[in-house]
Amino acid sequence: MKTLILSIALLALSNHAYSDTAWVKGATVERVLNQSDAYGGCMLFVDKAIADSILNCPSRWVSLSCDGTFNDRDVAARMYDTGIMAIALDMKLNIFVDDTKKHNSYCVAKRVDLFK
Repeated sequence: MKTLILSIALLALSNHAYSDTAWVKGATVERVLNQSDAYGGCMLFVDKAIADSILNCPSRWVSLSCDGTFNDRDVAARMYDTGIMAIALDMKLNIFVDDTKKHNSYCVAKRVDLFK
């Protein structure tokens, strides 16, 4: 019985160790940002709220972590290029966001999908 109670307690406590992640679906990119010393180096501003019942993100800006802190630099650069392509071709993005990884309080995208 003690083992069962201990297992349940550990399982309940371990849930807090997982990051809060969610998809922002069907987002249109409205702006892009490049800055060498803040925000992870590059960001996208989308037309959909990033914060919801799961995510704790302050605005519609999402960092791609182009400086290599949370994403590999080459992967982040491709995500940034995808954001620029979305603007140029008037396409939409699905963005997988992690609110435990932040640059200057802005949440970081872990994946960006482009679609028509």
